[in-house]
Order: sequence, then C-alpha cells, then structure tokens
Amino acid sequence: MTSTIIILVTITTMLVLLFLGSSVFICLGTAGIVGLFLNGGFGALSILQTTVFGSVARFSLVAIPLFMLMGEIIFRSGIGEDLFNAMSRILRRFPGGLAIATVFASAIFGAMCGISIAAVASIGVVALPQMLKRGYDPKLAAGAVCAPGALSMLIPPSILFILYGEVANVSVAKLFAAGILPGLLMAFLMALYIFLKEVKSKRKSEDLNNIDEPLTLKEFMSLMKELWAPVLLIIAVLGSIYAGIATPSESAAIGCVGAYSIALIYRRLNWSIFRETLRHTARTSCMILVIFIGAVIFIQFLNILHVPEIFAEFIISMNVSPWVTMILIMLMLLVLGMFLDGGSMVLVTTPILLPTVLAMGWDPIWFGVLMIANINIAVITPPVGLNLYTLASVTKDVDMETILKGTMPYVLVELVALLILIIFPQISLWLPSTM
Repeated sequence: MTSTIIILVTITTMLVLLFLGSSVFICLGTAGIVGLFLNGGFGALSILQTTVFGSVARFSLVAIPLFMLMGEIIFRSGIGEDLFNAMSRILRRFPGGLAIATVFASAIFGAMCGISIAAVASIGVVALPQMLKRGYDPKLAAGAVCAPGALSMLIPPSILFILYGEVANVSVAKLFAAGILPGLLMAFLMALYIFLKEVKSKRKSEDLNNIDEPLTLKEFMSLMKELWAPVLLIIAVLGSIYAGIATPSESAAIGCVGAYSIALIYRRLNWSIFRETLRHTARTSCMILVIFIGAVIFIQFLNILHVPEIFAEFIISMNVSPWVTMILIMLMLLVLGMFLDGGSMVLVTTPILLPTVLAMGWDPIWFGVLMIANINIAVITPPVGLNLYTLASVTKDVDMETILKGTMPYVLVELVALLILIIFPQISLWLPSTM
C-alpha cells in the first residue's frame, strides 16, 4: 500500500469519526493507530509504548492543571464581579462605558486564569443584566460579554500557548510575553468599536447615576479594595515569568496559592467550594491531556510518513507570495475553527504547519500568536463556538439568536486585529526579545 493511499485512508477515518460525533481524542488516536498499522503492521504500534507515556510525563505540562485550578478558584471566589464593578466605575464617563468596562474586565480576568468560558461566565452574569437595565442594545451587550471572553486564550497565562509550546518546541515563557500586546490590541479595538457604536446611536440613558460627579477619595479607596486582588495575581504570575524568577509551571503554582489566599481573605472559600474546584479541575485537565495523547499518536503517524515535510514542499512549490501563503493558512484555520475546539486545533494543525512556517523563515513564536488569535475568532463562531453556548447557559436575558447577531461584528474586529498582527510582527515579538 502506497503512502498516499495510507494518508487518504487515515484522514478519511478521522473525518468519518468526527462526523459520527466521536470525541476528538478517539478520532485522533484511532486515525493515528490505523495509519501506523497500515504502514508497518502490528510492529509499528510498539512505538506507542514509550511515546504515549513520555508525551505527558513532562514537567511543563504541570502548568495546565495548575492554571485550570487557579481559574476555578477565581471563578468561584467572586473576583470577576468585583473586577467588573471597579472597571465600570472607572469608565463611567465614556459613551458605552459599561460595555467597555466589560471588555477590559474580561481582558484582566484572562490575565489571571487564561480560561475563556470562565471569563464569559464570571463577567457575563454581572455585566449583561446591568447593561440591559441601563438601556443598551441587547445585541451589543451580548457581544460585549461573549467576544472579549476569548481574550483569555491570547492574554497569558494561556492553556493554548502551553500546548503550542509543547508541540512546536518553543519557549512557553516567550509565548506568554508575545501574547500580551496582541491581547491588549484586540481589547482596545473592541472598546473602540463599542465607543463609536454608542456615539453613533446617541443613546440617552447613562451607564451610571451621577456620571458627572468626580471620583471621591472614599470611592477611590473602594476601587483599590476591589482591584488589589487581580493586580496582585497578575504580578505574581506574569511578573515572576517575565523576570525569570519562575517557569510557567512554577508561576502557576504561585498563582494557585495566591488565588486560594485571596478567596480565604474574602471569606468566599469553604469545604464544598474547595472540593468542587479540585473535582472540576481534575475532570477538565484529564480531558485536555487525553486529547493531547490522541494528538501524539496522530503526530507519530504524520512524522513516520513525513506528511509535514511533504506539505511544506507542496506549499513552497506553488511559488506564491509569502503573504498569500499566510492568508491561505489563516483561512484554513478559520474554517477548521468552526468545527474543532481550540486545544484540538493547536494539537492537530501545529505539527503539519510548523515545517512550512520554518521553511518560509517565519518566527514560530509569531506564528503561535497568529494561530491563537485565529482561535479567538473560532470560539465565537458557530457551530462549535464555546463562548456562545456558555453565555446562553448562564443567562436567560438574551436568546441564542441575539447572542449570534451581537457577536458577529466582533468577528470583523478580530479579523482586523489579526491582519494588523500579520503586517506588524513586532507587536508580537518585541516583548519576547527583551527577555
């Protein structure tokens, strides 16, 4: 059996299993095993005895369950509500101030835990009712909650950056640094869209009462009381990585200790919540790592048949502009993102695309940022837009149709941000270069 037929049979197996609704790890693992068997018989499967265990027995992967645990603590401790309340008072003088506060609260929340659905749930249950109460367009309000929640995947600490770093064999710490400015760029573009939309609408209802009153000392102290916890966690996690004091895994442990300490100080931690954070973290972490194992099996098949190298040679042989190549890759990722979750996207596409990236002379850290920025769009587009379903599940104030209509303009905003990041790689690479 020729290599071409083996590749076609393997890819067909994976697509059929996906179409039948099988779990992603089953699709990847089964397809990889079928490909290895067709290429070398049962003897070829012996390679899995060592590679599967070795793939997950890495210290760097410890950061995944730790950051997941940190996110669970933050989600259940009410820090997200405090953060939104503080940002809404700071931005109350701006048109659309409450919606803009939602964007930046989501961005800061992402800088604490890196879990998009947690950001949507934590900020959305507070922000959405308040925006609707003050006369915001339901579509604008829903979009302002749903789309910025995806920033948690781009602004570090990001689970997807950890997965990409493992597969691409690049520094996770530098990936974290590379995601900061692009994440802020997206947040500012979203805020600008809301600002212009609200100015154009000339909506008369105000975000807050007494909007013209200056900020009093008492209110300033109240703001500091609500913001000290997020600021402390961000400094502890990202500051320790950027300063070279801790690895991402060690900083995740620091973040967990800090999050638990804050929850205790706020008196929002009891035995039931503690047990639930551990249970939910274990469940989600196992799901991610099982998908990782399935991806490793599939990657073994790809490497043995040199599929990534063949794909890279094919792209280069087309003799098209590197810009055209990048746009085609981004379009492919956009389409795949409509059907795969973010983690699966990273694990499936990185080993195939990375040789092409290197052959084109592109920086793999820059490409990693572009890939995660692309996945930001995927989580707010159907049919597998996790943020859409998360918001629909935590509120009855808006229906799915309203959520979809409100989120679509933010897809265009994120596409503009993605184009800027492609044209100006320095936005992603400047901070890593200073480390």
